[in-house]
Amino acid sequence: MKKNSIKSMIPNITTLIGLCFGITAIRFALSNQFELSVICIVMASVCDVLDGRFSRFFKSESRLGAELDSLADFLNFGIAPGLLIYISILQDSGITAWIAILTFIVLSCLRLARFNVGIDSKNKKYPSFFTGVPTPAGAGLVLLPLIHSFLGFNWAFETPTLTCVYIVIIGLLLVSKIPTFSGKHVRFQIKKFKDLKIILSVSIVFICLLNSPWITLSLIGFVYIISIPLSIKAWADLSDPDKDSSDPSLEI
Repeated sequence: MKKNSIKSMIPNITTLIGLCFGITAIRFALSNQFELSVICIVMASVCDVLDGRFSRFFKSESRLGAELDSLADFLNFGIAPGLLIYISILQDSGITAWIAILTFIVLSCLRLARFNVGIDSKNKKYPSFFTGVPTPAGAGLVLLPLIHSFLGFNWAFETPTLTCVYIVIIGLLLVSKIPTFSGKHVRFQIKKFKDLKIILSVSIVFICLLNSPWITLSLIGFVYIISIPLSIKAWADLSDPDKDSSDPSLEI
């Protein structure tokens, strides 16, 4: 097999590894091993970041890879977290809870379908933004009630109606037109001090995840929620015709 062919396979292999984590998350959820299930979804999100980085690094982007990535994302960040939340928290909460979970999963599918339609769009101006909350971030947000329960905060179990409303809101954010920050086009160059700081920050987060995963994931979720109004303001500043702006692109 040619060297170039092996390189082109690395991103897709990474995507399939992430898919295996997503399927395994469902298996752990069905076995009531909820902490392991969350960890598998976190690992799937790591694979989701890496497959995109690998495809750009090896210059092996392909239509097959894009479609495979979307299918894996639907299972990993739509179906798996939805079923996990239902089995762990809402299973005894009646039809309303199931409708909330279905809403989240269906909206996840709709967001990914919209992404696929927009992949080849040439009308892209702002590469530092997504339109709406991306599915991996949506999965992280929807899992927060369960993660809080690992820390002893059982508000989701005590107020299932509030949990259902929260889940539907996250689903709506997925398909909204709200601009959110994207790190997809960040390029790292070790010689740049700014990038060294980013790498150091990521390393610190990784160490914190190993030592206190639930506290760290809760804080990451909180920071992401806070970043949404900040991203809206940043988008508004870029879109203001009276302000100078370079030519970034809004991604679907």
